[in-house]
Amino acid sequence: MMRYQKYIKLLLLIACVLVLTQAKNGLTAECAQNFSWLPNTEADLAGYKIYYGTSDGGPYPASVDFGMIAPQNERVYAEVPGLTCGTEYFFVCVAYNTQGVESGYSTQVSGVIGSISNVVTKVFGNTAGADYPNTIEDTYINLDQNNNISSASLNTYTWPANMVANAILIKVDLSQIPQDAVIQSAVLQLYATAAGGDSIYAVSSHKVINNNPTLSSATGYTYNGTNTWTSNTSCYNNVPMAQADIGPSESTNNIDMTLGYKSWDITQMINDWLANPESNYGLLLNSDAVATTDSYRNFASSEAADTNQRPLLGISYSDGEPKPTIISISTD
Repeated sequence: MMRYQKYIKLLLLIACVLVLTQAKNGLTAECAQNFSWLPNTEADLAGYKIYYGTSDGGPYPASVDFGMIAPQNERVYAEVPGLTCGTEYFFVCVAYNTQGVESGYSTQVSGVIGSISNVVTKVFGNTAGADYPNTIEDTYINLDQNNNISSASLNTYTWPANMVANAILIKVDLSQIPQDAVIQSAVLQLYATAAGGDSIYAVSSHKVINNNPTLSSATGYTYNGTNTWTSNTSCYNNVPMAQADIGPSESTNNIDMTLGYKSWDITQMINDWLANPESNYGLLLNSDAVATTDSYRNFASSEAADTNQRPLLGISYSDGEPKPTIISISTD
């Protein structure tokens, strides 16, 4: 019993600060909460748990058992996932020994999950009123060796049936985003100028991988006017059309015949590029691969005469991580 009392005292005295920070997982309804505390040093220390609930002062019906966590830079770090964004939660931490005996609760900390201040939205592209013009470059590739960088149109087209015949390539200069920004959402918008064929036409967004295209010289055969895209048999006459150089679909817009702006959520893509700028090879909007022949959707490019119809990317981000809430744990 004396050992257990000492165990409680060490948790409360040594683990004297619990730091609460927030991490929001994209646009989903689930968020995570990150924690940090000073480690315990007992020889029989077996791990830590965080208990939590939505009632101030408890009860705390949910918990996460982290087991033994190796400290980093003399601190312990852990994350509680699967929380509902926008909901206020209350958290306490305990340590436990090899017998499963738990210490008393730390001082409670709380927070509204996913609430991040100082969020700004900036528009990238050559559209009217953009915050960062000249940051979007675009073209489309076809079943030929023509380059379309100067075209006022970005085309998707299915020919023959169930085969991609056009694909749109887009690159975005993200250098204007602060290094410590936390991305909340990133939505790409293209203005549909023409529609034909199927009444619903699926256009999917993909990260370009393997080869970094030069849009001013890319064609359906080559990614830079010289070097060929990775070979594949997805398109007519085995024209590669970058189909083996893209990642899985990250969002799909099932576009009807109505003209006007259409949107794709590319938040994860933008986060990936900011984390690893060298991987930013741009994105590809793919034609519908299960459509009837001659189905298509055309969009205005960055070269379109009407600046109100040009492509734009709206990115919402906070200007730095939220300031951590530091709570001193009571020794009572």
